[in-house]
Amino acid sequence: MESGKDYVVPSWLIHKQCDICRARKIRCDREHPCSRCVGSNSQCTYSDRLKIREKRKRILLTSQYENKIDNIDRRLDEIVGLLQSLPTNPEKTPRTSPRTHNATQTSTPISADGGPAASCVVEGESSLAAQFTFANDFVQRVAGITQNPRKGSGGELQERLEELSEMVAAYRQQSAPEEMGYPHARPLQRPRFHGCELPPIQETVALIRVAESQRLAGTGWIYEYLPMHHFSKTCLDVYFSEDSSEIDFIIVNAGLHSIFKDYSNIVRAEDKEKYLGYAYLCRGHLETALSNLPLHMPATSQGIIALIFGAFHSIELSKPFLAWSLSSKASEMCQSLGYHRISCVENGTAEDAKLKSLLFWSTYFIDKSLSLRLGRASTIPEWTITTSRPSVKDSHQHPALAYFVLWVETARCQGSIYEMLYSPDAALQPDEVLRARVLRLVSDLQELEEATSETNRRWGRIAKDKAGDDLLDFYATSDETLRLSLLTMVHRAERRPLYAATTFNADCVGAARATLERHRDCVDIMRRSTDNYLPTYFQWTLLFAPFMPFVVMFCHVVETQDERDLERLGDFVESIQTAAHVSDAASKAHRLFLALHGIAVRYIARMRPVCAQDDGCDGEGHPEMDWFMTALGIPPPGHDTERQQSCPDPGFGHRDAAAHAAMPEGGAGSAGAQRRLDAGNPMVRMGNEAELESWLCENEDLMEILQ
Repeated sequence: MESGKDYVVPSWLIHKQCDICRARKIRCDREHPCSRCVGSNSQCTYSDRLKIREKRKRILLTSQYENKIDNIDRRLDEIVGLLQSLPTNPEKTPRTSPRTHNATQTSTPISADGGPAASCVVEGESSLAAQFTFANDFVQRVAGITQNPRKGSGGELQERLEELSEMVAAYRQQSAPEEMGYPHARPLQRPRFHGCELPPIQETVALIRVAESQRLAGTGWIYEYLPMHHFSKTCLDVYFSEDSSEIDFIIVNAGLHSIFKDYSNIVRAEDKEKYLGYAYLCRGHLETALSNLPLHMPATSQGIIALIFGAFHSIELSKPFLAWSLSSKASEMCQSLGYHRISCVENGTAEDAKLKSLLFWSTYFIDKSLSLRLGRASTIPEWTITTSRPSVKDSHQHPALAYFVLWVETARCQGSIYEMLYSPDAALQPDEVLRARVLRLVSDLQELEEATSETNRRWGRIAKDKAGDDLLDFYATSDETLRLSLLTMVHRAERRPLYAATTFNADCVGAARATLERHRDCVDIMRRSTDNYLPTYFQWTLLFAPFMPFVVMFCHVVETQDERDLERLGDFVESIQTAAHVSDAASKAHRLFLALHGIAVRYIARMRPVCAQDDGCDGEGHPEMDWFMTALGIPPPGHDTERQQSCPDPGFGHRDAAAHAAMPEGGAGSAGAQRRLDAGNPMVRMGNEAELESWLCENEDLMEILQ
């Protein structure tokens, strides 16, 4: 509008409030000019604020749209009907076995962006963001702005400082999708799983309701994640929504696979195949989705849950390397989101903090355990963790979380055993350092035993009421077997004097013997139970950590010809013979245990004095047997040093280490150096099953002895 004395106001604007009065939010007499503008000698103007409402476009509903809407309404009515028809009283719900899991309690809502809080990357104290923050705090303190707001108020310095604070805050709050994406990448179509065949929705809803109402712990504590993740709602999204993500697809199929598989063990025989079929259907979807996951996944809590579920499934398939790949990605996400830092975990609601803590310590559990199993450095160094470590003294609402504390502590011991005793750096440490580490780890395992006793005292009765005596006895005994197996590994790492009579000290042999005895107790529990716990035991106890006790007892039997310990080896092999069908890895492990036991039996038979006149115990026995014992680092009885050094290498690649063991002190270095070479011998190092099996099969003479 033009200004001046000739300003003419349209008649329809006279009764509007003038611009000045409206801006000052004061009463206007709606005259022209108004009294307030006349009094202040201001020009009284009116703005044309009339807006013409646009005509809405009519939405044309074709028959195609009407059919889609009708289909959606029909499906919603079916779902509501199913939910209303299901029993709501837990007492009327069919009784399930201890293997049924709680899967649907909703306690921690997951936000739309896939996490309990905004997904921002977290950087450490050495990062550039931390330096900018320090500089900002420093200049704010020096300028005195925060302590004395009046100083410099309204000035240019304060404006600059406020602008700096905003810039630093924005720099620290960098979103994970932006930081983990390529700026020039072209989006490609990801695999879509909508439309895949799933178990009938009626069966799924009914089984979830059974699992929810029973509140039972099962063969895995994996289901503690599902209530927090709104598992029921996620299932409906995967079943009916075209926009469900592949992460949700993995979570749903992992949960349904476990639930259907567990439920198949307690139903009638005629229904068993049906539920197993549903479980195998979900298993196929799960493995397909996991195999197609991208390298650059968005860092969200949902993604971490999917990776943890995938890692558990890989462990149950006896694929530790695949589990390591998934857990390493989960570890990266946890650290990117700051779940290992107490400041990030506590930044939110109590339920958010609970979920963050559970995800991090679950990832920690897998990472540390596989570190020992594969002989690799952990991706989560202990000195980076500031979040609260789970304790047996914490208050829990469910027994599974109480025992979860023990599994985390066991994993910490496993990671420490590799780092302190079996890592390349540990092999270079002097004997006194290694001995001190052994004592420290023995103390840690003793504290773990005490914590286990305390947990059983507080939660044992409640857990048995919910899950049954057999399941809790099985878990307690298998956990004790694993702890004793770890104790054997700790004692085995202590170096022996160069000319010691036996390869392993008495503590190591005693721990190995106790492990096999505890294994026998666990087998008795599995035999009396109607549930099939053997696959779980084989995957999570015998294969999840290197089962050193059998190897220790084998070497001890060969050295001492102890008939009772030989019987223990035989009992162990017999007790796991039905586990060959669990997986290929279980079958291979059983064949190796069987081969070693057969060698021990034949070797002792040839060394008995009653057989001396027939077979000869003068050192001229079977050459392949002698080579095998040399490969183990055990000089065959009746063989002198020169014979050991002149024996041809049978192809196992360790003749030099065996010959070095026979050299006099000072001829080939110190005892510590010699023992560092012994750390590489084939039977006592980890991860060498394939090489041993290949060597056994290639030596026809030795295989003839076993037959």
